[in-house]
Amino acid sequence: MRKEDKRRQEKLDVILGMLQDYAFAETFALVVVFLGIGYLINPQDVCMLHSEISFLLILLSVITLFHGFENGLFALALLALAMWLFYPIFDYTEFLVVLMMTMIYSEFHYFWTKKIKKAEIDANYRGLKLNELSKSFYALKISHDQLEKNYIVKPMSIRNSIGEIMKHKQVVDKNSEINLDERSQEYYKNFMILLEKSFSVNKSLIVYKKSQDTSLLSEKNALQICSSTCDAKKIEDIFDNYLVDKAVSRKQAVFISDEQGNPSLVKRSETKFVAAIPAVRDDQVVSVLAIEMMPFMAFNRENLTSITLLLEYLSISIAKEDRLYLSRDLEIIEDKAFRNEYIRLKHLYDKYGVESTVLVLKIDNELQTLKVNSFVQKMLRALEFTTTLHSKNHYYIVNLFPLHDKSSAVGYINRLLGMLQDERDKVFEHMSFNIKDARVLDKYLKEDYSE
Repeated sequence: MRKEDKRRQEKLDVILGMLQDYAFAETFALVVVFLGIGYLINPQDVCMLHSEISFLLILLSVITLFHGFENGLFALALLALAMWLFYPIFDYTEFLVVLMMTMIYSEFHYFWTKKIKKAEIDANYRGLKLNELSKSFYALKISHDQLEKNYIVKPMSIRNSIGEIMKHKQVVDKNSEINLDERSQEYYKNFMILLEKSFSVNKSLIVYKKSQDTSLLSEKNALQICSSTCDAKKIEDIFDNYLVDKAVSRKQAVFISDEQGNPSLVKRSETKFVAAIPAVRDDQVVSVLAIEMMPFMAFNRENLTSITLLLEYLSISIAKEDRLYLSRDLEIIEDKAFRNEYIRLKHLYDKYGVESTVLVLKIDNELQTLKVNSFVQKMLRALEFTTTLHSKNHYYIVNLFPLHDKSSAVGYINRLLGMLQDERDKVFEHMSFNIKDARVLDKYLKEDYSE
């Protein structure tokens, strides 16, 4: 029953999508049908202006509330043309009434869709954060499992190994000529060394999407990096492989298996690769790990699951590093996690207009900063971020409130002042900034009063 409901929902989504894509054609068809019905009922009153019920308002309410102001105005223009052609005298009063109601309907449509869009972005943002945290947690679990099993031989956790891979960026950053694609290549190269040492992946390659390319991963925008024992292959041949094609289309790991669905190398001769593992970010495949050779004892579901999670974790880490590399916002803040989240929320504002707020507490001395910050840390909620910095003669506690406007900062300050017991701790300057005001916020933190 659940599958049937899911299929019905998918069909409904497809129909609604088509209606949105061909909104003006649908509006034109509805108006023509309406005029046709009106002509059949009374050729002298095709718009049904003189009927007891205002069918004209009903039609415009349906079109405007569903599609918005542009379609409502388009429908009204068609109806006005019909009123001009089929009536001896143009009814200005009726036209102005329906115009006013169309504008009112469009306001309802605007605020309703804006509220829905904000709720969707909020849900997607929370889901994304939960997804990242769950992958980090699972990576930590894998790390401890590996450490428990191999402590004497390999006293190094998997997550620390990934940390070492990401620290390699310090070497890469020294060469300003290295672009983002080359940076990603270095990360993936070190990642494959990690797979070889920890999971006995003898031969493998990774195809990954070029940086800043928004299209889907394909042979047109893919780059390739191979392990030390694997030969380079044609990009077209990699994407033509059955396992890689399925991994990209399904957005999940695919491997050769036995009749029970467990990983097995029995049918190894039927494909060039034994497993294809995609890394998905923002519901798009950004890279695929194709494993060509792996020992029989190591080729099991547990190891493949671990590799999948670690590849996802690495992909998220690379995305964060790329985001920081491309943006120059708030470079005065050294906390990378805070800056990364600020840049992500600023992108949401630029794309969808969803507000977020930054609250800055400006304090004169270090002791007061420590005391106030201890309360700030206690008041942090799940999605909120805070960091501290020292600039010139002042200390700053910078708080980030994702997907909230400035009123949330006012409530936060009132709660903070209520928690502080020492009156001396309550004396500090505070200011709130919209997420779009990165330049002004940066000047405030630097105490820069220049134009």
